[in-house]
Amino acid sequence: MKTLAKRVMCAAFALVMTAFSGVCAVASGNVVYSGAAGCGKRIAITFDDGPHPRKTAEILDLLAERSVRATFFVVGENAKLYPDLLMRQVAEGHEIGNHTYHHKPMKKCRDGESKREITETSEAIKSITGKAPVLFRPPEGSYSSSTVELARACGCDVVLWNVDTRDWALAGTEEIVSNVKKNVRNGSIILFHDFTRDGSHTLDALKILLPYLLSEGYEFVTVSELIK
Repeated sequence: MKTLAKRVMCAAFALVMTAFSGVCAVASGNVVYSGAAGCGKRIAITFDDGPHPRKTAEILDLLAERSVRATFFVVGENAKLYPDLLMRQVAEGHEIGNHTYHHKPMKKCRDGESKREITETSEAIKSITGKAPVLFRPPEGSYSSSTVELARACGCDVVLWNVDTRDWALAGTEEIVSNVKKNVRNGSIILFHDFTRDGSHTLDALKILLPYLLSEGYEFVTVSELIK
């Protein structure tokens, strides 16, 4: 995740407006970082690494209270363990994206392993929900041109983010809230995690951020809705 923050910071200088697969998005090359500011006061909150039997369920409860929809980038092996949570996500209007099968950084995968990490996760998601994902997020935000090609071969656009909450680093509630308030803008894609080490303050921060962002007039949409 540390290398990811540096990558996002550097990529910010290279962001360009693009007709990414015919969508309204801000991208660097073939990787989407946010929706375009001109697409309205809409944002997407995303959750990586789940599902987790307790934490994901608690987040879903909180989102349901506010009628907020999100995008969950799931790990294939976790999806197979907790298929009911994926079914609940779909039933409640959320989007499910691919986050590899074992959460192994692409740069550490051997020949052929990267393809399996992506394809097996898409197959797992489809077998559970009946629908293959159209979004892929590489672990730690680490990718190469071959990663993008593999994802697209599976029918997925590669999506990162432009607001990092740092909940993965066990940032405190106030820090997470501050990170979002300082950096959110029209079209933002916000990074959270629903499978974290003990001590995460994600849920507590969401209890503050959801009503705040709604009061600021932001509409929560899925990533696919944001970039189209």
